[in-house]
Amino acid sequence: MSESLPVSAGRPGSVPLSSLRLDPENPRIPETHRTKDTAELATLLEMGFEAYPVAQSIAELGFFNAEPLIVIPSPDEADTWIVVEGNRRLTALVGLAYPDIRAGFATPDRWEDLAGKRSISPDMAVPVVIHETRETTHAEIARVHVVGKLAWRPFMQARYIAARVAEGRTLQEVADLIGIPKSKAADLYRDQAVLTQAASLGLETSQVESAFSLLTVAMGSTKIRNHVCAPLGSQTNIGQDPVPADKAEELKEVIQWVFGDEEHESLISDSRQISQLGNVVASEVGLEALREGKTLEEAKQRIQEKGLDPLKALTLKLNAAKNSLNAASSDVAEFAADTEVRTLVEDIESLVGSIRSTLDDIEAESGL
Repeated sequence: MSESLPVSAGRPGSVPLSSLRLDPENPRIPETHRTKDTAELATLLEMGFEAYPVAQSIAELGFFNAEPLIVIPSPDEADTWIVVEGNRRLTALVGLAYPDIRAGFATPDRWEDLAGKRSISPDMAVPVVIHETRETTHAEIARVHVVGKLAWRPFMQARYIAARVAEGRTLQEVADLIGIPKSKAADLYRDQAVLTQAASLGLETSQVESAFSLLTVAMGSTKIRNHVCAPLGSQTNIGQDPVPADKAEELKEVIQWVFGDEEHESLISDSRQISQLGNVVASEVGLEALREGKTLEEAKQRIQEKGLDPLKALTLKLNAAKNSLNAASSDVAEFAADTEVRTLVEDIESLVGSIRSTLDDIEAESGL
């Protein structure tokens, strides 16, 4: 283990289970619960991230050598390794191997039963891929979790993207790193920034974190985005609050309407209603009703009573946009090198990408 490692790739090997440590920087772990104590991290991951089914598989079938953990050297302990990919599997192994740790789990009895089915020793050799630094693991981990079969939830994706940008990478570089369109990476970065700004305003954001996909759908709504003056993902300024200071109250409104708070129920029950919320917010009549404490249905009813039809307005706008693009398409070739034209096309692509992401997110949420 002492020879130098490749700069840009990991090297396969095996290390004792006792030398492995859970990663306190795992995106699954909330900032407020981060610790270097493996027992505490294991308890958290067991409670919130379904380590038990993984332990069941290990107890019944063994640990698959074809699925190595990705590790980096620990800066705090000699001859130990931080697992940057595979923390649920490590939690399962730790729970099976250490009676004192599984005793602290939420349901220790069932873990005891599992531990009796297969003997897992702290000396067990665990297959790993060793990287020199965390940075060299990013592409491998991200492709598994952002676009692979073990996909992170949108909140985890957004946190991962924000962390890479904070390290100095561009959004294009992060998008290339994890294999998603730049527009999607930009939208997630913006949404994470909106969440961070909401927390800085003193809002309770734990519910937003757990249902982050609702925020991505809300920010994909042009009408809701306009209500708080949030930018397109492609137009978000890195390192700056996405919502202007004078729109802080509107941001608080949106968080309350979508997620509820201690004093108010959420106005929506699933993501498909966010488009309805956008229509209501974009209407002076509907917005006034919401601010009076009316439900979404009551606000919609008030709009209908005023003779407004949001669906008809939407289809008219989409048809107008389609016709305008058809008309413009015949002139694009002549001005293909013009900077303003190219910028406008990029903005249109970003808008279409955002609309498509909204449709996909709602479809995924509703199981359509």
